[in-house]
Amino acid sequence: MIRALSRLSAALLFAACLAAAQDTQTPATPPTEQSAPTSAPGVPARANVRSGVLVGREAGGVRVWQGVPYAAAPVGERRWKVPQAAPLWVGERDASQPGPVCPQLRADKSVRGAEDCLFLNVYAPANAVHAPVMVWIHGGSFRTGAGSDYDGRVLAQERGVVVVTLNYRLGALGFLAAPGLLEGRSVGNYGLLDQQAALRWVRENIGAFGGDPANVTAFGESAGGMSICAQLASPGAAGLFDKAVLQSGPCTPSINMSPVADALKSGAAYTRALGCPDSDATCLRAVPVDRFLTTDVPGVRSPGSVALPPVYGESVVPRAPKEVFASGTIPRVPLLVGGNRDEGTLFVANIEKGGKDLPVWKYWGLVAVLERWNAPRLLAAYPSRQYETVGLAAASLVTDGLFACPVNDMTRDFARVTPVYAYEFGDRSAPTVLRPTGSVPSYGAYHAGEIVSIFGTPLSNLADPAAFTPAQAQLARTLRAYWTNFARTGNPNGETLPEWPRFDPTRDNLLTFAPGRVAVSTDFRTEHRCDLWKR
Repeated sequence: MIRALSRLSAALLFAACLAAAQDTQTPATPPTEQSAPTSAPGVPARANVRSGVLVGREAGGVRVWQGVPYAAAPVGERRWKVPQAAPLWVGERDASQPGPVCPQLRADKSVRGAEDCLFLNVYAPANAVHAPVMVWIHGGSFRTGAGSDYDGRVLAQERGVVVVTLNYRLGALGFLAAPGLLEGRSVGNYGLLDQQAALRWVRENIGAFGGDPANVTAFGESAGGMSICAQLASPGAAGLFDKAVLQSGPCTPSINMSPVADALKSGAAYTRALGCPDSDATCLRAVPVDRFLTTDVPGVRSPGSVALPPVYGESVVPRAPKEVFASGTIPRVPLLVGGNRDEGTLFVANIEKGGKDLPVWKYWGLVAVLERWNAPRLLAAYPSRQYETVGLAAASLVTDGLFACPVNDMTRDFARVTPVYAYEFGDRSAPTVLRPTGSVPSYGAYHAGEIVSIFGTPLSNLADPAAFTPAQAQLARTLRAYWTNFARTGNPNGETLPEWPRFDPTRDNLLTFAPGRVAVSTDFRTEHRCDLWKR
């Protein structure tokens, strides 16, 4: 059933992406190009890492280092290779500006970034000594985004943690599995290997910034959460982080990861589309970066799905994460796992243009074509007449089948072997600059809607904490307290906070977050119709 829903949601994502490309005023997916935060004027701040001396800036009680290389440039012969150690430098290296982002397309189809992009950014309290470390892995459908899109200053100053944000290779440069790139059992997943390299860099160097290398938490949202999800199934990630937070990031649906055999078929077709023989790595390494961004991946697949997603069945992720989690063979690190009440609204909003709602015939047609014999059951469970718009019926279906229930299934598996704290972000008035549409008159607790609360800083073209009501501002502080308490101790609870019980699969208990109300819920699976989406 999850595989079938992945096909349906993929079609909706495809339509949303088309709409977003036509109307950048109302993006259908979380925006990926932010105004990269730069260090405020201040005094120099030096850190001596293994490669040399970095000079960042200190202002307002926070020290910031940006554009820090954590690996060698993945160019030339190093394209589609395991990341190599960052080069040494002589003297002091300026770390006051972000480095280039990894190559990606903007909404207007222009190219953003450069192939030499393996940089990270560090935000630390000025007086940090053995502070907890939080490493952020950004989202963006494995195609877009950058660490420098996110500003860790508030978390550092308010909560006393060291925050690291990072870039990793995206699109074909990060996830192409082609026959010519096979090295033993390794192929694809270069972006996941970059994340592992960055986490190793943190273990080796974060003490120079006042962080505790023995207390590292990986956290991420959407593709970032899916990345951490995949890392839990990767032997190479063992020991690289002590705790993890997965926000709206299930890696188990088929839309989000590909078996290696399928990936190699897609990669071979893509290699030929680029004008190279199937097994010619030299030819591939000579292809200009822009062509990878503008050449479509041939082949039959669900429309709108990530054409080159992470891969399982090779050396980085040897087994399907769903199988790994069901078997209980994951690192026994504490986990904080959850999602948002209305994930699907962001993806459905722009399917129809001109202020129109999604036509009911199109909704029925999508379900009938993609779900076949199961369509009547789904249409009965999500009848458009019971929603304000047809688009909201589709959004509810996407929320439950692609996000809520897979996340809950993973959580139940995790909780059998390691401490887990589960949540749902439920602020259905979450502020956003996204415009209402005929399909989605209100975005509710939308996908990515919690990020500005967690960071306490604006996310360009999505939302700004300045728009919070007093109750929303208090909720944001509460979220930051829980997240950083968890990073500090593996338990999110603390004085003055409502108690957050550890997840118990027999109770299915999770903490729900809304302005003025933080409470335990045990009816999640009923609310999200998870019996329909059994594995």
